Amino acid sequence: MQSLHILLMVILKKLLLLLPLLVGLAVPTVHAQRQPVTTVAQLTDSIQRIMAKEHMPGVLLTLVAHDSVLFEGGLGLADVENKQPVTAHTLFRVGSVTKMFVAVGLLQLVEQGKLHLNDEVRKLAPEITIDNPWEATDPVRVVHLLEHTAGFDDMHLNHVYNSTPTDPRGTAAVQVFRRELRCRWRPGERMSYSNPGYLLAGYLLEKLSRQPYEQYLAQHLLRPLGMPDATADLRPATNPKLARGYAYDAGHYRRLTLLPIYAGPAGSMSASAADLTRWVQFFLHDFRAPDGTQLLQPASLREMETVHSPLEARAGLLSGYGLANQTMNWKGKASFRGHGGGIDGFRSTVAYNRELGVGYALSNNGDQGTSSIDKVVREFLLRQAPTPAPAPVVALDVAAVTPYLGHYENAAPRNQLFGLGDYLLGDQHLTQNGQFLLLQPLVGSPDTLLPTGPLTFRRPGQRQATVVLTQDRDNHRTLVTADSYLLEASSAWWWLRPALFGLSLLLIVTASVAGLIWLIFALRRQTPRTQVLPRLLPLLAAVVLVVTVVAFVALASQVWDSGHFNFKTVLLGVGPVLFGLLILAGLALTVRHFRQFRSRVVAWYLLLTYGALGWLAFALASYGWMSLQLWAV
Repeated sequence: MQSLHILLMVILKKLLLLLPLLVGLAVPTVHAQRQPVTTVAQLTDSIQRIMAKEHMPGVLLTLVAHDSVLFEGGLGLADVENKQPVTAHTLFRVGSVTKMFVAVGLLQLVEQGKLHLNDEVRKLAPEITIDNPWEATDPVRVVHLLEHTAGFDDMHLNHVYNSTPTDPRGTAAVQVFRRELRCRWRPGERMSYSNPGYLLAGYLLEKLSRQPYEQYLAQHLLRPLGMPDATADLRPATNPKLARGYAYDAGHYRRLTLLPIYAGPAGSMSASAADLTRWVQFFLHDFRAPDGTQLLQPASLREMETVHSPLEARAGLLSGYGLANQTMNWKGKASFRGHGGGIDGFRSTVAYNRELGVGYALSNNGDQGTSSIDKVVREFLLRQAPTPAPAPVVALDVAAVTPYLGHYENAAPRNQLFGLGDYLLGDQHLTQNGQFLLLQPLVGSPDTLLPTGPLTFRRPGQRQATVVLTQDRDNHRTLVTADSYLLEASSAWWWLRPALFGLSLLLIVTASVAGLIWLIFALRRQTPRTQVLPRLLPLLAAVVLVVTVVAFVALASQVWDSGHFNFKTVLLGVGPVLFGLLILAGLALTVRHFRQFRSRVVAWYLLLTYGALGWLAFALASYGWMSLQLWAV
């Protein structure tokens, strides 16, 4: 699981890019030369400086090199109020790292012959309903669940945290996500991260093993690996070993309530540094337990690291998300594989490099991203690794790429609701610039793509291909990366959506100001009665929209409130609908009384305003914003 409110804030920041930007003079800065970190003591000092700067109260850390453990323990505080330090046996919630355990569990069942990766989910679990318009030709398969290629939506806001006293299990747990288990495109085509898919994978693990998933993982993975503290318990908050989770607000740490989640197999694992040492070694030792027992065959590890189903894999791109296993960094001396995780209060990383025999795991309880610590840890573990030769220069195959030049739109949003942001921001433009390509968004810097083959590309600093140009089964041009799927868009009308969005924002502002002036005239009875509502409804619609956005931002930092009937959820449910109704009413009244307006300029202005706002309401409806009943789990 990734912390959902962080994802929401990223979307809001994208939308804010369309607002006017203030451009100032660039001030040159002087960067101090960072000294190389060569000892564990220097590394932990560097990490503690990052913790202080980025407001992380405590960090779990384990470092493994070959058969030795360089560090296993913690830094900082597990409990700020009681000054309790992080130790090697302090539990941290590791979120989506749980997916690695579930994938390994299913691979064990594959080796036992109880299922195959290409088995159809409907045949394994006919009692589960999946809305798949392509069922006859493209059924959802087990591998699609593990690689996020089933086309499912990610968790809706009210399906993240469970604030009720009981936990739905089995088919009841799957039923919580009935709306998300809808294939938005042909299964096995596009990678789009979906936690409900892993809930369904966990259900298969339970059904075929005849054990609850957390019991299966404890019996067949955690205990054989000698992981002393780890647990997949949905409700770990009462465990005395668990670190407290915090958010940093207004100069102090605010303790978070650690709620269970509905999609347990997607993110319920809690583990200590001592546990994650064993887990990293498990991958470095080709799936052998500490006593030498082969829990899975090395071939299963290669399967886990291989991308099987999405379009880019079939087009020859080897990077991407395998079976809960992905490349964690594209730059540096060497790449690591593994998985990250985020759940309110905690952010985690588990990563390893089998060729070099090194790996690490870390987590912090301050709800902060781990990228800064990841970077210094990887540099430390790779300090003695040879510097790789520069990536070879490959000439651009102009004839091969020319048919693919043009405009592309994001066609695989992780959350359907948040796809609205990409829709409003417009397309990306792929152009040729000498011997490389540029992928230019409407706002922001272009992405440079260096050729590695006729239709495969890498970004500067990378050594392997991470982008491919290809065609889908419907012969549409696509541009696919390890984390995005772009589909060809009209080159003639690419500017229309962002232009309409910009016009809508402009008209919302001007109509609101004009509405306040017209309100004064109306109160003085200087405006004909039939023209009062047409002039004021844009202002009312703007107020409703602003209030809805404010409620959305508030809920983004309090996702656990989503499943309740409260002021914020009611506003999010009613606001978009009321916004649309006000626009329809205003448009109808303006058309009806059009000839009665003394100023035709005002009449046409109002028609233009309602038309632009109507398009915005249509866009909201297209991405599901008109039917948000978040209080109904």
